[in-house]
Amino acid sequence: MSKQNMTLGPTLAWRNLWKNRRRTVLTLLTITIGSAMIVFLNAFAKGGHDQMIEDAVEVNAGHIQVHELGFWENRSIDYAFKPEDDLIEMLERDPRIESFSPRVCAGGLLAFGETTYGAIIQAVDPEREKKVSNIDTTILQGGRYLQHDDKTNIIIGETLARNLGAGLGDEIAMLSQGLDGSIAAENLIIVGIFKSGNPEYDRAMAIMNIAQAKETFSMMGYINSLVIRLKLTDYMEDVRKEIRDRVDQEGIEVMGWDELMPELVQFIVMDDMGAYIFDFILFMVVAFGILNTIQMSVFERIREFGVMMAIGTRPEQVRAMIMYEAFFITAFGIVLGLVLGSSISYYFTVNPLDWSAYAEEIKVWGVNTVVFPARVTAMNLMVTSGLTFLLAMIFAMFPARRASMLNPIEAIRHL
Repeated sequence: MSKQNMTLGPTLAWRNLWKNRRRTVLTLLTITIGSAMIVFLNAFAKGGHDQMIEDAVEVNAGHIQVHELGFWENRSIDYAFKPEDDLIEMLERDPRIESFSPRVCAGGLLAFGETTYGAIIQAVDPEREKKVSNIDTTILQGGRYLQHDDKTNIIIGETLARNLGAGLGDEIAMLSQGLDGSIAAENLIIVGIFKSGNPEYDRAMAIMNIAQAKETFSMMGYINSLVIRLKLTDYMEDVRKEIRDRVDQEGIEVMGWDELMPELVQFIVMDDMGAYIFDFILFMVVAFGILNTIQMSVFERIREFGVMMAIGTRPEQVRAMIMYEAFFITAFGIVLGLVLGSSISYYFTVNPLDWSAYAEEIKVWGVNTVVFPARVTAMNLMVTSGLTFLLAMIFAMFPARRASMLNPIEAIRHL
């Protein structure tokens, strides 16, 4: 086949597209807007989900937790371990890790006056904890967060303080159990009351300095958990795997946020299912738009195809020419769609939707996230462009095949 014949199909296809400019432009708009909507909606879903995860992990859970097997299920001080030096070194130098914080956790009783309530006593390194969780930013006016030299001070959740009837500056009694089975008791002064937005934490959590807790609970160098905050949520899988490779998996458990908060995973999966259904509808709209354009183009040019085949054009050449038409309009529409969708997504990345005014209504559904940014990923662009192109080519094959199977004599006689 000569070079001239090789370029004849694409050239004719390009000219044929513009014989009916209105239909071509409308089809181009369908592909462009459809692709742009898919890119934007997926970017909006990705950004929203990432923000939900960040909002959830920064309250207290972290992206990854390392603890003795059974601790997460029982939340008892009896499940304690000593982290190996090489693990600490890895956490210190890994550039993907924002920070990590050791914790001592125990169940106990808090008493003020004649009122007693059960509580979760969590002891932290105040400076490290600020880089892992955001409890320090949720302290109510008049109070303060823990400092490194605090010993007999404590901060408690807003609901817990209300139930105890205690306020800032009040001294409460704590009674619990030490790691060695001894009684752990302290009188602690409330220096801060927090409102984290998580009802469970606000109702039952009290936080003290880990330096004092190691003495109070007789920890003997042990801790109950290491909580790790990552720079990006996307690093979780790889970092978790590397940590698991460094610890004794028969005795130490390494859990990511997806295992720590399965209810959040379920919410994201359900949300994704709705997005996939909507994506499918948009893909079908684009594909049928291509089918309609090519089908009408073939129908209008039946006599033209008949003449071409009568003078020696082979059926596969006719089929290729029509597929070139579908290729050009789809490729052009996809490029415009990706540019438009990415531009809209970028705007909402810089200016995320802020539903702070409806924060209380949103919390009713168990969601604390009120700011929803968009986040475009390479996978989003690749899947959108790939599936759009694939579906368009598949749907274009039907009218192309029909045209290639025309009988030249009958086609020439077609009105």
